[in-house]
Amino acid sequence: MGVMRQPMPSAPFRIAAGQRAAVLGHLLALDSDDRYGRFATPLSDAAIAAYVGRINLARDIGLAVADTDARVIGFIHLSVHGDAAELGASVALPWRKQGVAHSLFQAAVNQAQAAGIREIHLAAAHPVARHIFAKLGYACRLNPTYPRGKVGL
Repeated sequence: MGVMRQPMPSAPFRIAAGQRAAVLGHLLALDSDDRYGRFATPLSDAAIAAYVGRINLARDIGLAVADTDARVIGFIHLSVHGDAAELGASVALPWRKQGVAHSLFQAAVNQAQAAGIREIHLAAAHPVARHIFAKLGYACRLNPTYPRGKVGL
């Protein structure tokens, strides 16, 4: 029997200050392996809370997807530094392989291009992120040092 698909989540939306708690809840639910994949290190709960509190919503691009109960099930953050941005993304386990990450990456690329961002940096160059960028038509150049991957827009 195949994987049972969840009801279609929301389209990606830009997060606002009042949605930080929902983003925090999503990130805290990640296990240690997923935290490493998302942050390139297995962050503690306190470090994740500090990170969410530091997201500059006026400068950065923070997008989320929510389920039908308005819980954040996927989050992508582009921390903008001039014409480059560092990307971090995560999708809750039950929602993986259902297009959530692809829709988040597509929306993030669209908003990054509109904001004049020319390059996206991937701290760990996670294989899933590289695969999604390839499906979107963008090659990821691998580096031996930080950032491990660079995607030109």
